[in-house]
Amino acid sequence: MKFLILLIISIVSAQAVITIAPVDIGANPGLSGSVKGSFTTKRGNTDSDEYSAGSRVQYDNADTYVVWGDIAFSYAKASGETNTNKTFVHVRYIHTLYKKNVNWETFVQSQTDKFTKIQKRLLAGIGLRYHTSMQNYGNVYLGFGGFAEHIDYTTQIDANEDNTRLNIYIAYKNQFTTNVKFSYIGYYQPRVDIFSDYILSNSAELKVKIYKKLSINFEVTYNRDTDPAVGVQKYDFAQKTSFVYDF
Repeated sequence: MKFLILLIISIVSAQAVITIAPVDIGANPGLSGSVKGSFTTKRGNTDSDEYSAGSRVQYDNADTYVVWGDIAFSYAKASGETNTNKTFVHVRYIHTLYKKNVNWETFVQSQTDKFTKIQKRLLAGIGLRYHTSMQNYGNVYLGFGGFAEHIDYTTQIDANEDNTRLNIYIAYKNQFTTNVKFSYIGYYQPRVDIFSDYILSNSAELKVKIYKKLSINFEVTYNRDTDPAVGVQKYDFAQKTSFVYDF
C-alpha cells in the first residue's frame, strides 16, 4: 500500500502520455518509468503554440504482478485562441491468474477534454487478458472485461451520464530490431444496455531509439464516439511526433 501511494504521488508530481505498448509481467523487474514530450511554436504568418507531455511510472515484481500509471496533458493555442486542452490519468494493476500468459487486471482512469465538452470522465473497471507470442512475428494480447463510467459535461444541454460498458481490446507489439519497436492497441467499448452507443479507440506507435535511453515516437490515433456531446464530432484523428526518455 505504501508503494502504491508513492507511485501515484510520483505520477502526479511528474505532471507528465507514454508508450502504448502492452506491459508484460517480469519483462522489466523493479521500478522504472519514462517521460515524453513535444512542443511546436510558430510565429509570423502562423501564430500558434502546441505542447504535450506525459510520464509513466511502473513497478514489476518480476513474478506475479505489475502496476503502472500514466499521466498526460495536451494544450494548444492558435491566433490567441485555445483549441486543445485535455488531461489524462490512468492507473492499472495486472496479476497472473493461473498461467503466465493469462492475467486479470483492474484499472481506474480520469480525463478531461474542453473541446469534446467533457468536464470530467471517471471510470473504474476489471477484466481478463490473454497473451500469446508468435515467435518472430510479435506478441498479441486479447482483453475482455467491463467498467463503470461517470461523465460530467461542460454544457447545460448534455445531461451527466452514468454508464456500464464492456471493454474489449486487441493489442500487438513487435521489436523489429534492438532500436525499433512497433505497438498497436484497439478498444471497443459498447454500453451494455445500448450497444449502438459505443466508443472505438485505435492507437499505433513506432518507437525508434536514437541515443542510449532517448527515443523518438511516431504515433497515430483514431477515436470514435457514436454519442458525443451536442455539437461535437463523432471522430478524432491525430498524428504526433515526440521524444521519450526511459529511466
